[in-house]
Amino acid sequence: MMAARRGGAERRARGVPGGFGARLAIDRILALGEKASRYTEADLARVVGVSRERIRQLMVHLPHKPVNTRLARVPGYGSRVEHAFCTTVRLSIDRLVALVDARGDDECWPWLGNKYRGYAVQGPGSQYVHRLIFEREHGPIPRGMLVVHTLGGRPCCNPRHLVLATGRERTWRTWRSGSRVDVSDELRRVTPAKVRAIRRAYAKLPKVKVRQRGRTFERVPLGCVKALAERFGMKNRRLLANIATGKSGSWILSGNDQGQPPD
Repeated sequence: MMAARRGGAERRARGVPGGFGARLAIDRILALGEKASRYTEADLARVVGVSRERIRQLMVHLPHKPVNTRLARVPGYGSRVEHAFCTTVRLSIDRLVALVDARGDDECWPWLGNKYRGYAVQGPGSQYVHRLIFEREHGPIPRGMLVVHTLGGRPCCNPRHLVLATGRERTWRTWRSGSRVDVSDELRRVTPAKVRAIRRAYAKLPKVKVRQRGRTFERVPLGCVKALAERFGMKNRRLLANIATGKSGSWILSGNDQGQPPD
């Protein structure tokens, strides 16, 4: 009772509006004391049980005023400005540098972003990162040429490990490195000079006409193929025939006679 009387005397001294709702609201706010200054206008309105507009009407009569969020806001800075700022920062980041784990000059630099079948890719359009890095370091890629990894590491982005090659040269590198398990060891040991020698010798062998399933075609007798295989030290006669007819080993001819890919 004494607190209510003191609150009424304080209201009259401050000239608070005499409505019942205003008196009740101001009593509740004064009871909060200094704690009222920690609330925003909206929070204080919920605590007291009045509208935000009523809080603003009583603001001049409060010893501890709540926070006005409209006045506390930085002029000219809103959600749109913040979104535009974050977009600018995101676009200014060089992803080719930010997502590459750069190590020593002779080490592989793995890609830390998205990958597709082991290759580093980034949007838009899932572009291959190793091609983008090669273009940045060495200029445009000629039409029909591929960018291959000399060490075979698909996620590697070290520009020192990237070279230009044709499709046949890439196949040559892949099969010679042993990463293709479907290639026999005997085929890997075949050199370009041996391929040319096999084809020249096979072209001189006699051929007989064979009719099979309604078709007539020429074929080298099995005995001649067997003798040719023994001459070149090959155990697989079918492989020798495929090399001679061009069904296998065409990728080997992209190398030189020493069995190395062209520079």
